[in-house]
Amino acid sequence: MSIDPLNLTALMPPAKAQKIGTKQGETQFDQALNAAKLPSQQRQQIVAEAQALLQRAQLHLLQGLFSSEAEQGEDVFSRFNTIASLSKSVPASQQNIEAIYQHRELSVTASVATGRKEIEKMIDQVAEKVSLAPELIRSVVAAESNFKPDAISPVGAQGLMQLMPATAQELGVQDSFDPEQNLLGGSRYLKQMLDKYDGDLDKALAAYNWGQGNVDRKGLEQMPQETRNYLAKVKGRLAEQV
Repeated sequence: MSIDPLNLTALMPPAKAQKIGTKQGETQFDQALNAAKLPSQQRQQIVAEAQALLQRAQLHLLQGLFSSEAEQGEDVFSRFNTIASLSKSVPASQQNIEAIYQHRELSVTASVATGRKEIEKMIDQVAEKVSLAPELIRSVVAAESNFKPDAISPVGAQGLMQLMPATAQELGVQDSFDPEQNLLGGSRYLKQMLDKYDGDLDKALAAYNWGQGNVDRKGLEQMPQETRNYLAKVKGRLAEQV
């Protein structure tokens, strides 16, 4: 059966074909006319959605969703309607964005995991060089930067062990954002504080965070709340590893 696309009345039963030009036909024409009068922004949105839907249909076609040999009597375009109904729930552009971000998150997670393993190895090596327990260095790194080599504090402390530029220079650290240099310099400074205060961990950690001058002049009794919280955080991390 051939259908003349310009002769729409051929698709209608005789009774309905006679109604062209009646009030019902005029209502359909008015609806089409009103749709054409939509604001340009809405028309552009409709066009964009239609284009996205077409692209998705083409993709599914390439993936074999549409069989080259349709079953007898099967309406191939009914599958397109299924795609359309699914696409209405989440716009194609949003699906693409979500896929990109999901892939990016997986990549970043893998990168962070690899970096953390490398930092852990460096800590073990540095701990042996400066004669400190690796668990203590890990606890300080966790409290200071949460193992982020590029961390910068509001006051300008840098890297894994949050070295101030002047302190880093005194310790011979040329690049505070180099994990190995930062760990070595920070661990040496921590070891100096432990030696100075005869192994008193509280004083050593307070000096590391608050400054040895403050500890010497004011004592632990006058520690600010920030330093008290710091001591609790480092010692809590240390206890978890024991």
